[in-house]
Amino acid sequence: MNAGTPIGVTDVGGLTFSIAVPDARGPVDAQEALQAWAAGLSVDVRALPSTVAAAAAPARMRVLVVTSPGARTTALELAGSIAGPLVTVRTGAIGDLQSPRSWRLAIAVMPRGTPAQAAALAARLPSGHTVLWVAPPGTTQKQAAAYRAIAAGHAGFRVESLPAALATAPASVRGLATATLAVAYASTAYRLPSVSPSASTVLSWAERQLGKPYRYAAAGPGSFDCSGLTMDALAQAGIGATHNANLQWLQTRAHHVAEGRLVAGDLVFFAGADGTLTAPGHVGIYVGDGEIIDAPFTGADVRFDPLTSVGGYVGATDPYASAPAIGGIPPLPAANIPAVPAAKALNQYQSFASTLADNTWGPGQFGYLNLLWQRESGWNPAATNPVSGAFGIPQALPATKMASAGLDWATNPYTQIIWGIGYIRATYGTPQAAWAHELAYGWY
Repeated sequence: MNAGTPIGVTDVGGLTFSIAVPDARGPVDAQEALQAWAAGLSVDVRALPSTVAAAAAPARMRVLVVTSPGARTTALELAGSIAGPLVTVRTGAIGDLQSPRSWRLAIAVMPRGTPAQAAALAARLPSGHTVLWVAPPGTTQKQAAAYRAIAAGHAGFRVESLPAALATAPASVRGLATATLAVAYASTAYRLPSVSPSASTVLSWAERQLGKPYRYAAAGPGSFDCSGLTMDALAQAGIGATHNANLQWLQTRAHHVAEGRLVAGDLVFFAGADGTLTAPGHVGIYVGDGEIIDAPFTGADVRFDPLTSVGGYVGATDPYASAPAIGGIPPLPAANIPAVPAAKALNQYQSFASTLADNTWGPGQFGYLNLLWQRESGWNPAATNPVSGAFGIPQALPATKMASAGLDWATNPYTQIIWGIGYIRATYGTPQAAWAHELAYGWY
């Protein structure tokens, strides 16, 4: 939706109304604009983030993940977390930036990166290309000044700093935490489609099985058939599946995905050698850019295959839509679902967030959002973490990320809330998933 375009809405009673978006900075998501209007508050529509910028792009954006051998875990997590029909992720050494090839965005995550290395990358930055440099934790004021100088001289160069507290985090979680933050930075800055935590877990595990041989009826660890691979991959995210392609189709087909709307992590089914177009015999996992990962047939290994190279396409499904786990973390039992405070007990910030949350996710999610932000900031728009520098009601890190929702992010609680809801939706899907992550890791 472009500036000045009215948003028309008709309900079941036939009532039609519209609102116009004035002077917007590029395309704006009509649903987000409508939610802001429905909240009954004076919200600057021009400051609303656009979630359609990537979808409106005329060509595929290819993303190059640049890292060092010491950040292999981070690279694998990044490759599994950023995907979709508009994005191709490949890992490589820092020297890959010397050969632009087809990439348009590079995400450089260097555990011991320095401003000098960043400056060298910026100097080689081709026209029309961008680099997101994720600075190591513990960046000094002198280094920060150097990064600012680099960014000021190169329009396509952006810097985000990891929190200092991450330097002392256990090694077992440091790679995942770094990747999670880098994905959040990239999704906020460039509107990249991101993968849910469950799908990321499934994809990361499946890619680690590349090169293992196909064997009929096998389900690891040394060999797989097609449904054995998908069964074990889904199990990594706590999702139960049967060791049979047709039964996996029957189990998940209620959540059908159109071929043109595939996202990374979806299951893709084919007739296969021992199936039909109504009872598929082959299954793979969509990884983005028109490719799947699968265990195809005897004599082949687990590999990437173009979607169109596998005959007998049956359909695709979302195996996470009704899954019993979110990101491998079981949701709270029904008896422990947080109660939503009575409307009269909500302050003005909570009331605004409740309205937006209900419009974004439906009833039931604000309780989790309330728990999350009560723990993070106590709903204080001026709350500042003395260690990491996280700021505001949603505790954005770095705080300047909230500028994507409005330049008044430092003083306007409503801008902070709009950004926070957009961040949770892009990174975790729902407040419940973000709360589960908070309970597991102490941050979201």
